[in-house]
Amino acid sequence: MNKVLIITGRYLPGYRDGGPVRSLINLTEWMGDEYDIRIMCLDRDHGDTERYPDIKVNEYNTVGKAKVWYTPEFKKEDIQKLADDVDLVYVCGPYSDYARLAMSLKKEGKIRAPFYVASMGSFSPEAFNIKGLKKRLFISYMKMTHMFDDVSWSVTSQREEHELKAVIGSGCKCVVASDLPRKGTTEHTHIKEDGSLKICFISRISRKKNLIAIPEILKEQSDDCRIKLDIYGADEDKVYLRECLDKLDELRKTHPDCRWEYKGEADGSKIPSIFAEYDAFLFPTLGENYGHVIAESLASGCIPIISDTTPWLDLAEKGCGFVCPSGDITSFASAVKELYEMNEEAMSAKRGKCYDYITSANDISVKHSGYRTIFG
Repeated sequence: MNKVLIITGRYLPGYRDGGPVRSLINLTEWMGDEYDIRIMCLDRDHGDTERYPDIKVNEYNTVGKAKVWYTPEFKKEDIQKLADDVDLVYVCGPYSDYARLAMSLKKEGKIRAPFYVASMGSFSPEAFNIKGLKKRLFISYMKMTHMFDDVSWSVTSQREEHELKAVIGSGCKCVVASDLPRKGTTEHTHIKEDGSLKICFISRISRKKNLIAIPEILKEQSDDCRIKLDIYGADEDKVYLRECLDKLDELRKTHPDCRWEYKGEADGSKIPSIFAEYDAFLFPTLGENYGHVIAESLASGCIPIISDTTPWLDLAEKGCGFVCPSGDITSFASAVKELYEMNEEAMSAKRGKCYDYITSANDISVKHSGYRTIFG
């Protein structure tokens, strides 16, 4: 059984990093019986000053099907120590301190095992333009110092591979390994009411997730429509969150029956049951390399309305969601209006298509997972 060391910022019991943590949970659940998966991560969740309770620091803890090494900070000597005992090193994302430390160890020849870096959507035009100057300077430095020379890349799609090579160089070695889904589906618990729509937004509160577009989308609805919007997400950008909530407050002046509430961050383990309480998931994101929340909305019978900057481009074709051009407020508004006008019978049929679609997609992604190519 091959030993795989995954180096990442955070893992269970943390959940505030959203998709990256969920990706690893799903990976270990599906692959933990085939591989000896070891995870090195920080000993506290995003924004916390106190470490997780009941963990052993600087030694392995058994967490589900993985062995997890919690550390208060990443040090080169610790990374090298763990890397010396595995068959492959897999680093989550290129920009973090731990990624730079690990890549420098690989360049120095101190990590001898095969070495992969997960792109994690870092090179999409939308993501790359956020703090773009800082990222371009980093990439230029890494190229100049040949830090990428012995690195292979894990990408989730051919599109992501193309975006990565446009930034790093066409000679990069890439393996396509789509993120794996959460196991199972969740029974939908909400009954659609005529003349109303219950919508949720579940994601980190950051500019990339584009929450600020939602007030504009809802503004295009009839001023007497009854819409309930609930927002879930860690407020990692408090200034941006305030901008979004101010716009929603403005919306109330023209659409008094459009109600909203910011619910704070959601425990990752409860997200499927949260989705099951809503008619639709409105997610005008600027870019996702996978989009776990989209998969989880489908698996809970919550109809996704998403932008075309994710891999889930065939939802409309399969009759289980809406895919709108990024930035096209009118297209998003039309999708909301269509669901608003549906009765429970039509919504139930659409939910059934969600379950059929995600069950088939999950079976295919697990059976043909590129992680087996990477892990060996």
